[in-house]
Amino acid sequence: MLLIVAFVELVEEVFEGETLFYDEAILNGINSFSTPLFDSFFVGITQLGGVFGIIILTTILLALLLRRKLYQKALIVGATVAGAGVLNIVLKLIFERARPDLWEQLIVETSFSFPSGHAMITAALGLSLIFICWNTRFRWLAVALGSSFIIVIGFSRLYLGVHYPTDILAGWVVSGAWLSTVVTIVNVNLLRKNLAK
Repeated sequence: MLLIVAFVELVEEVFEGETLFYDEAILNGINSFSTPLFDSFFVGITQLGGVFGIIILTTILLALLLRRKLYQKALIVGATVAGAGVLNIVLKLIFERARPDLWEQLIVETSFSFPSGHAMITAALGLSLIFICWNTRFRWLAVALGSSFIIVIGFSRLYLGVHYPTDILAGWVVSGAWLSTVVTIVNVNLLRKNLAK
């Protein structure tokens, strides 16, 4: 609920124009450090957070979980990532925020900007990875990998100038709320099955 409230507050600030000055200042600050080497790196790295990159990474993770017969964890990962993808499409169509146009961009994006799809699906995958590994010996490895993945992909979208910082933040917040929803639904259904026995 706190994440949903945070998202609603962010939406109000963004669409009242309260964040545009800070959004553009941050993007221009990042762009001032651009180099041909960074350009090549972030054009390549941002692909990991795209549809095909996420499908490949999610499929690998699901295969590992199913092989170990961790069906509940596989369900959480699959539902979180897939749901975040669908939810992002819906939210983009609702808000219809235009993408930033502050300099000549290295990649072309034609969809709406808010919230960031890359931020949402990478957060969905990264956060679900952290969640399913939290009570295992892989906890801190998952935290390191998941958080790094989320942050680097999010930053790549800012560096390339295809999203405002508030687009990225909104994507992260929505994915956190969606993961919480998925986990709650899965746990409630599991509890019902156990009580029925």
